Amino acid sequence: PTRGRAIATASFDGTTAIWEKTDESDESYECMSTLEGHENEAKCVAWAPSGQLLATCGRDKSVWIWESTGEGDFDCISVLMEHTQDVKMVLWHPKQELLASFSYDDTIRVWKEDDDDWVSAATISGHTSTVWGGAFSPEGEYLASVSDDRTVRVWAQNAVQESGSEEGFYYRPDTSYRCVAVVPDSVHSRAIYSVSWCASVAGEQSAKSDLGFLATGSGDNAVRILSVSRKEGAAAGDLDVALVTTLENAHGLSDVNCVQWNPKYPGWLATSGDDGVIRIWHLEL
Repeated sequence: PTRGRAIATASFDGTTAIWEKTDESDESYECMSTLEGHENEAKCVAWAPSGQLLATCGRDKSVWIWESTGEGDFDCISVLMEHTQDVKMVLWHPKQELLASFSYDDTIRVWKEDDDDWVSAATISGHTSTVWGGAFSPEGEYLASVSDDRTVRVWAQNAVQESGSEEGFYYRPDTSYRCVAVVPDSVHSRAIYSVSWCASVAGEQSAKSDLGFLATGSGDNAVRILSVSRKEGAAAGDLDVALVTTLENAHGLSDVNCVQWNPKYPGWLATSGDDGVIRIWHLEL
C-alpha cells in the first residue's frame, strides 16, 4: 500500500519501526519513526490497503491500530484487549477496512470501525489450539487460517442484517463467519505456522469455480500447495481444498516459518525457515 517507499517492522523489544526509502538508486531505507506501547514483544505489523492505517499485535494480548499523520508520524487510535492470550498475527482485508487477529487463545477476531472507535465484530472459533495466522482470498471473500492443531480452515463471511436501536439501546451489527472447508490434520504432521493465498495461475482463462492456491508452511519442515475451488452441487459457499504438491524438507531440517505468494505474479512463492534462508519457488502445473 505504500508502493515500496515505506516498510514497517515489529520487534521483540516491543517497538515497531517505520522505515522510508531515502535513495532510489541504492534502495537504502532510514528509520523515520518508532512506535512504542506494547508491554513486551511485538509479534506482527500490517499495513491497511489504504496505507493510512497500521496494525500491531503482541505478547501482551493486545492489538493496536495506528493512523498516519504524515511525515512518518503515527498516532494510536485504538487499543483492543479482547484476546485472552498472545496475539500472533494481524491481517487486513484486501478490499474492506476490516482487521483480523489470530491468537494463542485458539480464536480469530475480526475488528471494524464503529463510531470513531474499533470494535470486535466477530469471534471465529473452531480450531482446538493456537491459531498462528491466516490469509484472505485475493478478493476477500474467504479467510483461511492455520493452527497448532495441524488443520487448515477456510471461513466465509455471512450476510447479517444490521439491527437498529431498541428501548434506547444500540445493538452493534456483528459480522458472522462460517467454516466452508477443513483440511484435516493428516496433511501436516506438526503445527502449521503460515498460510498464503494466491489467485489462479490461469488468470482470465480460469474457471469461475477456480479460487487459486493456498501455500502452507509447517514445523514438519514441509511446504504444501493446495488448490481451492467452489464445490459443485453442495451447500452455497462450500469449497473443495485439495493437495496439489508437497515440498518436503523445503529448508532442510528446519521449520518453515513463513510462506508468501507474490501479489502481482501468481505462482511465485517465497518461504523462510529456521535455517535463516529465504527461498523462491515457482508453481508449474
